[in-house]
Amino acid sequence: MVLSLRRARTLTSLAVAGALTLAGAAAAAPAQAAPTDSTRVSSITAGPSTVVKYGQITVAGGVQKYTSGAWRASAGAPVAVYFDPAGTAPNALVRTVKSATNGTYSTRFTATRSGVWTVRSAATTTLKASAVSARRTVTVVTSRAGTARPASPWTCPSWAPIKGNASSGIFHRPGQRYYAVTKPEVCFVSSAAAVANGYRAAKV
Repeated sequence: MVLSLRRARTLTSLAVAGALTLAGAAAAAPAQAAPTDSTRVSSITAGPSTVVKYGQITVAGGVQKYTSGAWRASAGAPVAVYFDPAGTAPNALVRTVKSATNGTYSTRFTATRSGVWTVRSAATTTLKASAVSARRTVTVVTSRAGTARPASPWTCPSWAPIKGNASSGIFHRPGQRYYAVTKPEVCFVSSAAAVANGYRAAKV
């Protein structure tokens, strides 16, 4: 019985000493420094301002940080992209991208609904979050001059033969390598019409 009591007292003492050591270590750990550099969205574009459904919307612009007494390009900063369907609901975060070395950012979306696009420079360990950018409205329409709906799941009408692939944002002309195997979401009468709706030409 005496040995058991001694053992219990020893274990209790060790536990208390361990807890005090951990508490001391936690107290000694330095607090994480708060972000110091202010940021701002220097520019934002979202377009085309009117685009056919399943066309491509590009959101692009620049972000800056205030350092060494001046606003400078914010390289590698996280840029949060928000979309507000119909322009009346609260903004919803849809993507976060990194800015380039010159502070610019660019990202593409498939157009499905009209609404308002905004961005902000998100907070990091050194950067403060910026205010939300200016609002950019993009209107999505079901049809537009120079566009047409596919004639079938794999073909376009003869008068609008260029295939637009929404997932890639690329258009394919008849005779190109991947034309026959491309399933179009939208068709175009010309390359110019495809470009006007945010698509880019296939390289082969």
